[in-house]
Amino acid sequence: MGGIDNLGIETKIEEREDFVNFKVKPLFVTFPKNEEEVVKLVQYAYERGIPIVPWGAGTSLTGAVSCEECILVDMKNMSQILEINEVDWYVRAQPGVNLEFLNRKLMERGFLLPPDPASFFLCSIGGAVSNSSGGMRGVKYGTFRDWVLALRVVLPTGEVIQVGEPFRKNRAGYDLVHLFTGSEGTLGIITEIWFRIIPVPRETQVSLLSYMPDLDSTAGVIQDMRRAGILPEIAEYIDNDVVHALNSQLNAGLRESKGGLLMLRVLAQDLDRMMEILNRWGGDTVQLNQEEWERVYSLRAQSAIALKAISKEMYVEDIVVPVSRLMDAIKRIRKLEEKYQVKMPIIAHIGDGNLHPNILLSDRQRAEELFEEVGKVAIELGGSVSGEHGIGVQKAKLMGIQVKAHGGIKVLEIMKQIKDIIDPKGIMNPGKYVELAYREAKSDR
Repeated sequence: MGGIDNLGIETKIEEREDFVNFKVKPLFVTFPKNEEEVVKLVQYAYERGIPIVPWGAGTSLTGAVSCEECILVDMKNMSQILEINEVDWYVRAQPGVNLEFLNRKLMERGFLLPPDPASFFLCSIGGAVSNSSGGMRGVKYGTFRDWVLALRVVLPTGEVIQVGEPFRKNRAGYDLVHLFTGSEGTLGIITEIWFRIIPVPRETQVSLLSYMPDLDSTAGVIQDMRRAGILPEIAEYIDNDVVHALNSQLNAGLRESKGGLLMLRVLAQDLDRMMEILNRWGGDTVQLNQEEWERVYSLRAQSAIALKAISKEMYVEDIVVPVSRLMDAIKRIRKLEEKYQVKMPIIAHIGDGNLHPNILLSDRQRAEELFEEVGKVAIELGGSVSGEHGIGVQKAKLMGIQVKAHGGIKVLEIMKQIKDIIDPKGIMNPGKYVELAYREAKSDR
């Protein structure tokens, strides 16, 4: 294997694919056990000019880890929680730690790391940071970008740096922590992460499940909720096609209704105002106990799995629009369904305007055309083509269109220059994200 055996690192030859079937065809897959072995691998790749790509748990939805003839670095063996600091309120861990496992250990100590992508029971924390993943608590707590304090990173040259500090206030220099957070493995390989944690909230929360007459009404609820100054911990939506998929594939036993389900978790003090808003928009609402809520919450997290089980091809959209433009976005998505004569079941972190229309279409060309049109809806409404799934290869063209439209080509040029400075040989997860977005935007001038 071209000298890789001499490094003394576990290595296999195998092909893989991510959650939505982007292919990964590496020269070999490696399994480092520590930072020193990651350095050896990166130096090996750098000296030979071989592409090198970090792999977390394979839950990517945009082709962010797709590659051919690369060294794939599987981080699963670097899976230790190194420190839980109950005074400075941080946890330090290696990137291969499973997110659900980490939060279970934190909760045993009375703490919480709030971001909870739907793949929380599958994903690694390194992948979540590299993608700046979001999740169902995003409406209140934001994405992983808001919770990373510091990182250790092996750069494409094999050098190791630490960026950030394990405390909240730090104004020493440019914000490199948030440069690497969300960089999709294109700037280096993360080997340690410091997360800010909080005590498990003690306020009394009320869990509500509301059967809505239609998605427009759901958008109305969210807009009125915000006007009323109610900040929910969770505001999630799944349409009736998603409910049907959960029932048929996972025996969910959920009630099916024309307008789908709105899931809300609000402070007890906000319950009366929240119920008034729901009633105004025609919601048929029930209050859930903790056991019922946890069951529905788990089902919501498995929505994409249920949809994937009923379709050979699935294109998972991830657009964000200002909450004030939710109704406009929904109407335009429904018009696209009519135009293409295809259903797009919608899963949404609707409380912060993050919509996931899922394109279930076996005709790849038509699916890609529709995918692009949905992304352009977000751009034209002042939103973004990605809130949490990232860019990878699938959304690079749309990213270029968005950045050009909202910030200008110079912004893309600066991003590309950053990539070139940190990765002078262009080996770190190349040919996607910023590089591809810049190339697409430049060719479209």
